[in-house]
Amino acid sequence: MFKAKPHIVIAITTIDFDALRVSLPPLQRLRDKFTLVIHNDNPAMKLRRGAVRKMYSRGKLHIINVEQNLGELESRIATIEYIRDKKIPCDWIIFADDDDVLIDIGVPNIDNNKFAIVQNATTVSENLTDIFKISRKWTVGAPIGKTGPHFDITGTLIRAEILFEFAEFMRTILDQTGKLLSQTKYRVPASGILWAGLNAFVRARHPKMSPIYMNRTNYVSIKIGRATTKYGKTVPNNASAHRVVVDTIKKFTELVELAAAQNMVAESQ
Repeated sequence: MFKAKPHIVIAITTIDFDALRVSLPPLQRLRDKFTLVIHNDNPAMKLRRGAVRKMYSRGKLHIINVEQNLGELESRIATIEYIRDKKIPCDWIIFADDDDVLIDIGVPNIDNNKFAIVQNATTVSENLTDIFKISRKWTVGAPIGKTGPHFDITGTLIRAEILFEFAEFMRTILDQTGKLLSQTKYRVPASGILWAGLNAFVRARHPKMSPIYMNRTNYVSIKIGRATTKYGKTVPNNASAHRVVVDTIKKFTELVELAAAQNMVAESQ
């Protein structure tokens, strides 16, 4: 069922090095080979290879240290550009948050018109000790937490060439995106924004392509702690706030659709 040796890059963005103690050690247990790229969006502290290797000693490693904070969304765009510009061998890219866990990165043998592989995620939110129970066996069903389809850029295998195109496109609308996100006091997750934007972009540029869903768990989202603020914004905690976030993502999707259509018209002239 699975291809022999696709080139896979795992991309993690971080501002809190302590969070890497959650995400990095489990990568040692993955069956497939990969390259790890970590984008450190905290200019006050340099992330050292030695510190990473104490938590993760396997495979090729790239660390991106920045001179100024880019923010959650742009740091992901910059990571894609780094992979492209450094010509890192890469067929598929999969993002992970620094405080979540990847348990599988296997790539099925799928048609070339599938640009992304959506799988399940298990959300752990009640008991701290549940983190230590995470196992690769959860791919076929976790005994704890809540499991369901994960429509998000994190935990989703995405074809590298599509992400490279999308990153280049996003550079053209970053200012508009920033203005849109600044209009709400609530944190709009960058991973959700980018997933919605990526799908809108692909529909416009590659209408014959689509994502595919696998009923298999490959990601564990850890929600223990429930912070009230994140990245300087209030975390949505009620129905009204969530509606604001959903509406913002909808407006962003419309922005992508319009900009992609305009770019296509300009290119054809």
